[in-house]
Amino acid sequence: MTTAKHLLQTLKAFHLDNPEASWEELRDNLRDIAEEALGNPQGDAYGLVLSEVSENLAEIAHTMPMGLAQAKAILMAQRVLKAAEGRHSGDLRELVGLLEGDLKGYIGKDYQSWPIDRHEPVSVPICITDDTKATFQALYGAFKAERGGDLSANTLKNWESCTKTIVGHLKDADMAKHSRATFVGLRDALLADGRKPSSVNKIMTHASSVIGWAVVTGLIERDYSKKLAISKGAESAREAFTQDHLKTLQDWAVVTLENDWKASAIALGVASGARIGEIHQLTGSDVYKVDGQWVVDINDKEGKTLKNSFSRRVVPLLGIPEDHLEKLSQAQGRLFTQSKSGFDQLINQMIRDVLGTKTGEGLSFHSLRHSLSSDLKAAGVSVGIAQAILGHSSGSLAFDLYGGNAAASRGLMVEALKLVR
Repeated sequence: MTTAKHLLQTLKAFHLDNPEASWEELRDNLRDIAEEALGNPQGDAYGLVLSEVSENLAEIAHTMPMGLAQAKAILMAQRVLKAAEGRHSGDLRELVGLLEGDLKGYIGKDYQSWPIDRHEPVSVPICITDDTKATFQALYGAFKAERGGDLSANTLKNWESCTKTIVGHLKDADMAKHSRATFVGLRDALLADGRKPSSVNKIMTHASSVIGWAVVTGLIERDYSKKLAISKGAESAREAFTQDHLKTLQDWAVVTLENDWKASAIALGVASGARIGEIHQLTGSDVYKVDGQWVVDINDKEGKTLKNSFSRRVVPLLGIPEDHLEKLSQAQGRLFTQSKSGFDQLINQMIRDVLGTKTGEGLSFHSLRHSLSSDLKAAGVSVGIAQAILGHSSGSLAFDLYGGNAAASRGLMVEALKLVR
């Protein structure tokens, strides 16, 4: 996406593209974004990766003429982004403080009283009349048409999945006539289906995003989908492995490297803490030596995809035999040729087989990531270095500290990984 498109998308997400918007309208939209950040641990709002928006807001503040309401909105948006980044690191204080403080004015607001010009045409491919229903599917189609441009395939896939689930319950109900009971019933039905609270929150957040957008654009008049997130039991069920688990996996992988491709994937996961999707996409050219140190290059080259821009990183590899790394580096093309779904299923089943655990116990390939994060923290490794290894939102901190000296930063990562791997 070009810089201009990035800025335009940010302007739209925060409603800064409407110079006539009042502070109340801008504030209420910011509250929606803050609520979505609270309900969605994946880190995006309206399809935007929050960690990539901050510099766009700074550019907008630096270059664009604006009124007082827009200036206040930019300052508040920057606070929301900072709070959302804290939420992704496990710190909920700033986000909750905003929702209970400066953004609290949203609660109980009757959307019919919004000072929006209902005669302003809506630039979306949908027309709601007395003879048609504003079904959730129809509203989502309009929402996607306006908000869905330049989104990653994964984000769109998540949107489609959530929409399919919501429509399965709401069917062709008219959202222009929905009540609070409509979405309370949806939430309860999702729980009754056996979904985890965290999954229910994700679906409800999507529903709220679509309904809130439909109100702002004038397609319907009110929104009763807010404030329905489940707090109890909504924490991630994924856990870190114990040290005994890690030793068992490492020992099995080293012995089995030459005989089973799954051992290579697990060994790379133990060593780097990379996400399973990042491991699945690796090619032979992504494993190489720099100044005598083997590394894995996690990137978005050759059609690969990443969670966000901070996921792009080079991580030292320790604990894997050098001759096997040499073999991996000489592979032509992808290291793992299985489909993504097959790769995930077979890897996680192998982990359960090796450890003797069962499905539903919260232990999976992603637990390797939790484990490395926990171990680095326990070893006293600085947050910046840990984030640089794991590709978290502030991962550039380690490099910024040393003026872009990649060799110095790589050395710090090697020393950190020596402590735990």
